[in-house]
Amino acid sequence: MNVKPLALALITTFSLSSLISTANACTRVLWETKDHGTFVSRTMDWSESTNPYLANFPQGTKYSTHLSHENMVTSKYAVTGITAYGVILDGVNSEGLSGNVLYDAGMDLGKDNNKQTDGAITYLRHLLSQYKTVEEVVKATAIMAPNEELIDGIPIRIALHISFQDPSGDSAILEWRDGKPQIWHGKQYTVMTNQPGYAQHLANVERSARGWGEQEKQWSQTNLGTGGNTNPEDRFIHATYFSKHLTEPSSITNGIVKLDSTMFRIPHDAPNRPINGTMAGYATEYSVNRHLQSGETFIRYQWGDVYTQFKYNTQQIQQSNKLIFFKISSSDLMGDITQQVIDSGRSIDTEASH
Repeated sequence: MNVKPLALALITTFSLSSLISTANACTRVLWETKDHGTFVSRTMDWSESTNPYLANFPQGTKYSTHLSHENMVTSKYAVTGITAYGVILDGVNSEGLSGNVLYDAGMDLGKDNNKQTDGAITYLRHLLSQYKTVEEVVKATAIMAPNEELIDGIPIRIALHISFQDPSGDSAILEWRDGKPQIWHGKQYTVMTNQPGYAQHLANVERSARGWGEQEKQWSQTNLGTGGNTNPEDRFIHATYFSKHLTEPSSITNGIVKLDSTMFRIPHDAPNRPINGTMAGYATEYSVNRHLQSGETFIRYQWGDVYTQFKYNTQQIQQSNKLIFFKISSSDLMGDITQQVIDSGRSIDTEASH
């Protein structure tokens, strides 16, 4: 059965203002612990509400690898994620492989390749649908860049890069420069923010860390070597420094508490940069905290008149085998909403979701 889910309708209605490259948006931090598994946290920082939905696509779902809908494939794994303007920008599959799309003004996909059937905007969902480990994703993405995707009526490119992680703690950062993939693969790549390129961020950390001294002697007066502001380079160093000080959690929930505390949240009304003579701003809309082994996921949403905190379990949602689009920016959400999410969906055998 062919359907046009709510997600597609949302894609066609978002505002141009959200795509203008004025935002230095989002932070991702990964943490592999000794006895309590692997955790990943990210913020969604933007200039307006992204109208996020929790989406679930069961195993065996038919979908297009490009917004043109010309290449339909079937998913090998169930995918549960959070959408921004209808596109999955953060998700995890039924094997525990997780991915995060963050803004990257330096993205350069080069010219479209007629041998490539995958698009950049839909790339995360596609990769989560087809692969179960970071190692598999790295092999699949190292050959060529995805093609540019433009949404009807929105003549502005969406610039991005993607981080991946799996329950083993393996990690990969995927960027594109000069039309070619650039991949950093290894457990040491635990932090990602935005532009400039990842190599520059690593160089920044190496330079700043020279002034930190031995870790056991670091304290509240240690100079991190940043300006302490909200730009991506400062946030990268901030998250790197504080995540290195995390000690073994006492439980899954305690692990979430600890990793979430390292995230740099952008204050509302913080000045970003002047655009046409007017100061533009952006802020943290929500944070997502995942435990990859159990599927436990904690959300804190904070925008406008909505301030909520709740959790759900992605493994239970995936086991429901339901197609789901559940709004997560509602003010009445609290506690464990797993069953509420499941009850909102509908069971399917095979569903085409463009």
